[in-house]
Amino acid sequence: MLLVLLTSAACRPDTPATEQAATPAATVPTAARPATAGPADTLQLPGGQLVQLRPSTAAAFSQLPAGSLPDLPNDPAVEHLAATQGQVRRQGLDLLLLPARGNEVKLSSTPDAQFTLQNGEGVKYMYWGSLPAAHQWVVRAWYWESVGTVLVDQRTGRRLELMGDPVASADGCFVLLTSPGLGGGDQVNSLALVRIEADGARLLWQREPTTWEPQEVRWAGPRLAMLKMRHPDAQGELPDDAPATYAELPLPR
Repeated sequence: MLLVLLTSAACRPDTPATEQAATPAATVPTAARPATAGPADTLQLPGGQLVQLRPSTAAAFSQLPAGSLPDLPNDPAVEHLAATQGQVRRQGLDLLLLPARGNEVKLSSTPDAQFTLQNGEGVKYMYWGSLPAAHQWVVRAWYWESVGTVLVDQRTGRRLELMGDPVASADGCFVLLTSPGLGGGDQVNSLALVRIEADGARLLWQREPTTWEPQEVRWAGPRLAMLKMRHPDAQGELPDDAPATYAELPLPR
């Protein structure tokens, strides 16, 4: 399943796309397609608009800026709270975040004795960093065999918890979260789009593709993102060295 991003110039709401079988590319100039491009996929939007997912290359993907957040090991000792100038602090199992206005946000981790496979509510929160353009603090949520993200608005304290790793657009209007999960375990395989509004982050859509996993996303412009995807083999297996494919997602106006 392939997904469509939404127009970002004014951070306006939109509705998610509907899947449709692949159709011939009609809107992508031939010269813009790489010589090794594979089959094109078409997304049908509400109202009948079609958006073409354009095949791309590893070289083009590598030229784009990666997400600003570094890898975060599951170790509370690596929290970089000093960089928040006291706006984010830890008090035992509680992570406290103080927005510019509104009440302090408290995220409480599950005690070690209760953080077990049998406890489906168990979670450990660690401060990860910030997405300055989007006005969001980012907190990693560690579950038993999966990971998620909590976006906490630095202005209002509004929070949103989702699966995956976040990457903000340069203009701060949108955040995409990738959660590759076809390789086994309990991690959900999903791609989600969040819009940053005046009062905080709001989920626009989340999709769970079954034929590919969204390994990474990078923004190529205010209306263009690029996905790095991996595909299971004929037996449905997804080995660590599975080849990746790349695709541009143009944003509909």
